Amino acid sequence: MNIAIDIRCLMDKEITGVGEYTHNLLKDLFEIDDKNQYYLFYNSHRKVTVPIFKHDNVHYVKFNWPNKLLNLCLVLFKRPRLDRLIERKVNQVNQVNRVNHPALVKKSKVKCQMLNVATIDLFFFPNISFFSVDCPYIITCHDLSYKYFPEFLNWKRKIWHKIMKPEIKLKNAKQVIAVSKNTERDLTDFSPPYNYGRNDKGGIIKNTKMIYSGISPHYKIIPKDNPKLKKIKQKYKLPEKFIFFLGTKEPRKNIDSLVRAFELFRQETNSNFKLVIVGAKGWSTSTILDLRSTIWINYIPENEKRYFYNLAQMFIFPSHYEGFGFPILEAMACGCPVITSNNSSLSEICDNAAILINSHDINDLKNAIIQMTDHKVANYYREKGLKQAKFFNWKKTANQVLQLIDKT
Repeated sequence: MNIAIDIRCLMDKEITGVGEYTHNLLKDLFEIDDKNQYYLFYNSHRKVTVPIFKHDNVHYVKFNWPNKLLNLCLVLFKRPRLDRLIERKVNQVNQVNRVNHPALVKKSKVKCQMLNVATIDLFFFPNISFFSVDCPYIITCHDLSYKYFPEFLNWKRKIWHKIMKPEIKLKNAKQVIAVSKNTERDLTDFSPPYNYGRNDKGGIIKNTKMIYSGISPHYKIIPKDNPKLKKIKQKYKLPEKFIFFLGTKEPRKNIDSLVRAFELFRQETNSNFKLVIVGAKGWSTSTILDLRSTIWINYIPENEKRYFYNLAQMFIFPSHYEGFGFPILEAMACGCPVITSNNSSLSEICDNAAILINSHDINDLKNAIIQMTDHKVANYYREKGLKQAKFFNWKKTANQVLQLIDKT
């Protein structure tokens, strides 16, 4: 089967949760499947880098359209059809080893030969994005925050969703992957402003399949004498004892409540803990960015996150809504005890391996921080977290996705 996969999210310099999902899933998917032919497509009129997967059945297709022009054409005219573009591009290219990927072709010692692809049989979209296709597709839905919590969107994102019409793309999918039971429930419960396509439960999505995401095996406990820990500590001037948060600085992540709860904790206990917040700036953060007694870091590379988890005394993720919540599982896998919200998928993913708080109650969060400073409590949740994290792995996710592909 010829399968086209959208990897436009992997062109981003700062990889977000969707990018992590896509990269890790594809890495393990290609390890277990050498039968299907995969065509990874992306689009840019400038030079960009994307991850290289070295497998004989994995090929790259680059379109050279300006992104805004391509998206505009897809929205207004439902053209070009991506399946037709890929088929035409592939059939024109004489380098079979990796289609239109100069970096990989240069490194490869395998002889190039003609690749003929008749048709694309199936598309896989790891996230909702602009597309127009004539063949079946599988799409991953990470969350429905735009529907249930529109107040957490800035005006640009509201316009984007208005133009994108995610409901129609989900409705027309052959299969929709929900990354958690909570997201699956949201999909089947939610009724858009349309009268067509609703199933018996009132939602529009008939073909949902819940497949948990995984966490990378490089998130693990690092020995205290590892010199890299000291280097990271010096590089970012991290304090001896700190509470850690990782996520985009935006209202949905509830960072303002975290900062205020931390200030209450410091006032009540005279603690020497610091608060370290890492994440790209989102929107509506000017107020909290003015508060002091915290360390703000805009971005850290993916391969440095695990050192932060290992150095922190606790990880706090007080989000109002998440479709999955990678950071809490990454922290658990690194032996960092977790405090998180008792809403959406967070309580589901954590089970009983974290202290759960009401994301709207600052005192509840403050009391949880005080509770977690007790060594016995921290050790209890550290052990529970390590066990919980083992349940989620990308090999399991990839196997389930492959089964879904073969069945579609």
